[in-house]
Amino acid sequence: MLKRHFPLSLAVVVALCLAAATCPAAGFGVSRDHGVFWLTLPGGPRFFSIGADTVNGGDVHYKDHGYYFKNFYPDAAAWAADTQKRLYAWRFNTRGGWSDPTTAMTLPLVPEIDLGRNARLHWFDPFAPDALEKTIATARRLVAPYKDNLAVIGYFTDNEVGWWNAPLFRWYLGNEWAVYTKRVLWRMIHDHYQGKWDRLLADFVPGEGVASFEDLKKGGAVLHLRPGGQGIHLIQQFTAACAGRYYELVYKALKTVDPDRLVMGDRLPLYYNQDAVLASRGHLDVLSTNYNVDTPDGWVAPYYFNGLARLTTAPVLISEFFFAANENRSGNVNNGHLMHVQTQAERAAGAAAAVRHFAAFQNVAGIHWFQYYDEPSGGRGDGENFNMGLVDIHNKPYERLTAALAQANAAVPAIHAASAGTHTPPQPAVIPIHPAKAAVNVTDDSLADWPDKAATRLPWFHVPAPHVPFGDVHLSWSPDSLNLFNLAQNYADLFLLAHNGDFPVSETYQIHLEVDAGAGLKHFAACLEPRPHPKYKGRFELVPRLFAVDGQGKLTEIPAKGIVQVLSKPLPHIAVEMRLPAGLLGVDKLAPGMPLKMTIYATTFYREMTMTLGGVPTGHGKRNAARSLPASAILSGN
Repeated sequence: MLKRHFPLSLAVVVALCLAAATCPAAGFGVSRDHGVFWLTLPGGPRFFSIGADTVNGGDVHYKDHGYYFKNFYPDAAAWAADTQKRLYAWRFNTRGGWSDPTTAMTLPLVPEIDLGRNARLHWFDPFAPDALEKTIATARRLVAPYKDNLAVIGYFTDNEVGWWNAPLFRWYLGNEWAVYTKRVLWRMIHDHYQGKWDRLLADFVPGEGVASFEDLKKGGAVLHLRPGGQGIHLIQQFTAACAGRYYELVYKALKTVDPDRLVMGDRLPLYYNQDAVLASRGHLDVLSTNYNVDTPDGWVAPYYFNGLARLTTAPVLISEFFFAANENRSGNVNNGHLMHVQTQAERAAGAAAAVRHFAAFQNVAGIHWFQYYDEPSGGRGDGENFNMGLVDIHNKPYERLTAALAQANAAVPAIHAASAGTHTPPQPAVIPIHPAKAAVNVTDDSLADWPDKAATRLPWFHVPAPHVPFGDVHLSWSPDSLNLFNLAQNYADLFLLAHNGDFPVSETYQIHLEVDAGAGLKHFAACLEPRPHPKYKGRFELVPRLFAVDGQGKLTEIPAKGIVQVLSKPLPHIAVEMRLPAGLLGVDKLAPGMPLKMTIYATTFYREMTMTLGGVPTGHGKRNAARSLPASAILSGN
C-alpha cells in the first residue's frame, strides 16, 4: 500500500515512515522510475516534495506590522499543531528553507545551513590546503542541531549562490599571491595562452601596471574583456573550477558528518550557470534552484528544466517559487521584478498553473512555495516587500490561493507519474508555424498576447555539447506580420568590457531571424544594448536595436519602435518580443500554406554561446553555432 501515492493521509504515512527510521532502509532518498525522479521516504515509498518555506513563528521585531505567532496562539505547541493542520489540508508535505525544526511537527524538513558561507568558501580561498578540514568542522557544527531529528530529508548547503562568472574572476585576480585560489587562476591563465602574452592580449585589455604574466601575480591586477575577443571562455573555465571545488568540499563534508542525509544544493538564484552545474556532477544528491515564474498565467519556460536534465544527473527541487498580488491584506507593495499580478484571483490561477507545469517535468522531484506568511507591511530588513504568503500578516489564509494550490498539489503525483516517456519530438521535415491567437503588441511590456505558448514554442535549438540551449524561442504568424519572442537567461558583468562610448554591437545579446518568405532571404537582428539606467546609478536597462543584415554581415539599422520590445526583466533574465511586418519580408501579407526557409539563432553577451535552429548563421556567433540545413517551415492554418 505504501508504494502507491499515499492512499493513507500523508500525515499518517510520514509518521509511520519516521517511526521505522531505525530499520536498514532508514533515511530519505532518491529514486527514478521510467525516467521520472522522485524523493523517497524512510523505508522506501516515493513522494514528490510539495513544500512551504519559512514555516516558522515569525520575527518578534515585526510583531506590530508583520506575522508573529504569539499574536494568534497561546504557545508554540498550539502554533505548530494549527500550522501543520493547515499545510496538510492544502496538500503540502514538506517544510522548506528557514522553517522551524520543531519535532512537534511531523512534516519532513530541509534546513538551509549556509555551509559555504560559514566555511568561508565562495569569496575566500576554496583551494587552500586546509579547506576540506575547515569545511568538515563547520559542517559538524551546523548539522548538530538536526542530527537526531528524523524528519530532516537533507540540507540546502547555501542560498542563491549565483556562480556569477566575472565577479569571481575579478575578485581572485585582484587578490594577493598568498591566496591559493589566485594561484590556481594565474596558472589557468598562463597555460591557456601557453605563456604567450600576445595571445592573451587578443582577448583581454590589461589594467594599469599589468604588462606580463608576472604582473598578474600582483595584488590589484585587472583584466578587461577585449571587444571581439574570446576571453569570456577562459572566465567560464575558472567559474567551473570554483564551482566544482565548492560542490566537492560541501559534499564530502556533509557525507562525513551526516552520511544518511541528502545533499540538496545551494538554491540557485532564479538562474543557473551551465559550467557550474556541469561541475556539480557527482557532488549533489539533489540540485535545488529558486525560480521566478515566467508569465502571469503561470507558464514555465521548458528550456530551464530540460536544460538541467541534460547538464546534471541529479533530480531537481524548486526550492522557492512565488506569486504576489497588488490586492492584498498585508499592505505589501511588491517593490521589484519578482512575479506579481493585480488581483488575488490572478494570483491563485497563475500559481496553480505553475504547480502543474512544474510537476510535468520528469527531473523535478519537488516544489517549494515561498513563503508561509506575507512579508511585513513595511518590508523586511533588506527592503523587499512582497505579498508572498499563504496567510497574511494577520494569520488569515488567502482562501482563493490556498484552495487553488490544494487542488493543484493534490494532482501533482499523478501529473508527475504521467510524465514518464515524454520527450521532445524530433524536428519535423517541415515545421508548422501556428497562427497568432491574439493581436501581438510589442509596446505593452507583456506576453499576454501569446496564450498559445506550448503550440508556438520551437524546441529544436542546438548548442554544441556539453552545453544546452539557454532559452526558448516562440514563433507565430499574423496576416500582417511574423511574430517571435525569446525567453532566456544570460548573466553578464557589463563593467567587464573594455570600451569607450556606446556598448559595441558585437558584444550585445542578439537574436537573429533569417527568413525567405518567397521574396529572397531577409536577415534581421535584434540586438539588446545595455545603457545606464536613467533612475538607478550603477544599473543598466536593455534597449533593443533592430538591424537588417546583408550577406557580408553589414548592419543597417531599422527603427525598432513598434517592431521590437524588451520586457522589463533585469539580467540575468532576457525577454524580447518581435513583430516583423510582412513588408519587411518582401511580401504583401502572410497566408496559410505559405512556405518559409528560415534560420533562427540567439547569441549571449560577449558571444559566450550561440543556440541555433536551422542553417549556418551568416552573422555573429558562427564559432559556436550548430551546423545544419536551413529549416523548412509552413504557415499553418489551425
